[in-house]
Order: sequence, then structure tokens, then C-alpha cells
Amino acid sequence: MSIKGKIMKHLNHHIKKYNESLIEGHIQKAYRGIIDTISQLKTTWDSRYPTTPSGSLYAGFMDMTFISVKPSVLSDMDLRVSIVYMHESHTFEVWLVARNRKIQSTVHNQLRSKELGKYSLTELGPGVDSIIALTLNSEPDFNDIEVLINEIIEKTWNFILDMTDLVR
Repeated sequence: MSIKGKIMKHLNHHIKKYNESLIEGHIQKAYRGIIDTISQLKTTWDSRYPTTPSGSLYAGFMDMTFISVKPSVLSDMDLRVSIVYMHESHTFEVWLVARNRKIQSTVHNQLRSKELGKYSLTELGPGVDSIIALTLNSEPDFNDIEVLINEIIEKTWNFILDMTDLVR
């Protein structure tokens, strides 16, 4: 059997398992809830911080879902902050990210010589987008969305203030 044939056979197995899970209905409900929560987070953020707008919601491939915000000081340096829901670990994180890999590497190297306090640099590598990542909530309660969103926004704003001080 060719390599392509083996991959397709393997993919068919995964798609079968995916379809079986969809029939149960949990995946659709959970994914919709996650997307709705991030959408409400985006709306609340934009209402509270109109001068620090959020970008489009990135739904992802069931790995992560996020929005990015562009505080002016960070944006002037081609940096932004992403509020990320990590599907597999069921956590919310906030990341300092750059517009591209070159800027990411430059900022990462500049921060190596600074005292980062409670933060640590992310190990750069393929597929790693963050320069600094922080877990905002490791056990989110989706049954109380308002409290969850307020907590995420408050912690993200504090992260933005800290990142602004670090990169200056």
C-alpha cells in the first residue's frame, strides 16, 4: 500500500471516530459554547477598552480559539496580546505575540537580559507563537460566563500593563 493510501486509511479511522462523537452531540454543544464565550469576551473587551480594539475571532482547528488585542504601545512595536482558549488543556492563556517570526525572535532576545518577575520566556520553535505566555484560568467555569469573562479581562489588562513595562 502506498504512503498516501496508508494516510487515508488512518484518516478514515479518525473521521469515523469523529463522526461517532458528533452523533453523541457533546462536541457541537461544547464547541458552540466556547465560540460564544470568546465572542462575548470580544464584545465586552471592545466595550470596555474602545481605544484598545480586538481583532477577529480565530476559531481554530479545535486546538485553540483566540482573539488578539493591540494596545498602542505594543502595537507600535509590532506586538499584540492574544487571549487564547486551549482546547486540549481546557485553559485560558494570555500571550505576548509578534507580527512575524523575525520580530518575535528580536523581542525574545531583548527580553532575555531583563528581569521578568513572575513571567518566563517561551521556548521558541516551530509552531510556537508566544514570546511570553501566562495561564489566566486553569479551570474555567463556563456556567458563569460573566464572572469568567470579567476575570479574563482583568488579568489580561494587568498582563498588558506588565508587558508594556517590560518591552519599553
